[in-house]
Amino acid sequence: MSGALYIFNPENDLSVANGGENYMPPPRARIIAEDLAFLPVWYAENGDDVIVPSERYIDWMYSERASLGCFSEVVLKGRLPDKNWTACIPWGWSPEIARRFLRMGVSDRLLPGNVLLKEQKRLYHRNQTLEILKGLRDYGIGDIPDLLPEELYTTESVCRYIQSAPLTVLKAPWSGSGKGLSWGRGVYDTTLERWSRGILRRQGSIMGEPFYEKVQDFAMEFHSDGVSSVVFAGYSLFDTNKKGVYTGNILTGDADILSCLSIYVATERIESVKIALQELLSVKVAPYYKGYFGIDMMIYKENGKYRLNPCIELNLRMNMGVVSRIFYDRYTAPGSKGIYVVDYNPDSAALYADHLTRTKDNPLIIHDGKIIKGYLSLSPLTPESHYRARVEIY
Repeated sequence: MSGALYIFNPENDLSVANGGENYMPPPRARIIAEDLAFLPVWYAENGDDVIVPSERYIDWMYSERASLGCFSEVVLKGRLPDKNWTACIPWGWSPEIARRFLRMGVSDRLLPGNVLLKEQKRLYHRNQTLEILKGLRDYGIGDIPDLLPEELYTTESVCRYIQSAPLTVLKAPWSGSGKGLSWGRGVYDTTLERWSRGILRRQGSIMGEPFYEKVQDFAMEFHSDGVSSVVFAGYSLFDTNKKGVYTGNILTGDADILSCLSIYVATERIESVKIALQELLSVKVAPYYKGYFGIDMMIYKENGKYRLNPCIELNLRMNMGVVSRIFYDRYTAPGSKGIYVVDYNPDSAALYADHLTRTKDNPLIIHDGKIIKGYLSLSPLTPESHYRARVEIY
């Protein structure tokens, strides 16, 4: 029996926001989609196929992959084989990617219909953060911030919200991975007014959230069966830059991540949130979405005490936290630790030179099908590449 068909479409948040079947993402989004097209090879199952845009991906680094027991295949987007795939698995679903699969000749029986796509867009909205926090509070979870996010519908309400506190965070409803954010500093200046008017015109509202004195980002990753059940899939410990944009993950086991978090909050509190979310999301998400997704969380400091915010954002799609979790569990020797990083360099030659240097200075060491230490780029690197997903095991 044929396996599933994967594609990496990281522009999906933008596609969902646009809503059109013929949406064309901006150039930078198209570049990352091409440079990292190989990424699903690492989280697909053996026997699955991954769509890539050009010949340079075929058999790339096959010896290393084979040594790690990774036997998913790559297929060219313009020449898909005649196979009876069991499922289509993009990075995320939108009308645009569903239409793209159809144009490539994939059967519509493997695609979500318009009703499901509309429900998924509803769940993509950042107001779901508010709904999940309320649901957890009703469930009896005590780790709910005193001030909840607010959905703002007018420039006047945005202005009042910004002026209500020295620091606030404003978020476009449909965006993700640290994008679509703006910071309020107590003054509704011209830049914020222009930004908020544009978001309100295009998306209808803005989510206003309190500013938290962040100590540590992390996430709980889940998998939905698309019917009635959501199950926990692992923890993700990650970093973001000053603008809130994802930069990379710590590669280690779930037990180590829990141990790290327990420095700030009791493990029992985190576990109780996990159990509550599985039940809540089995009702809220499972009937409308099948696949991996994540809930971003945060440890923050308030009045000298460490607190847990159990829902910063719902990411209703595959995400880098899941990729790093699967990669570590499948391909890394037990007890080893490292980092998973997504790099961008406007100077492609410099990125390629860095790749050669890391390959030489930290060569890959594999024993019994697991990485003991070393550097590995998870996608083909050429002198023209601008993006790279890499792991380094120490």
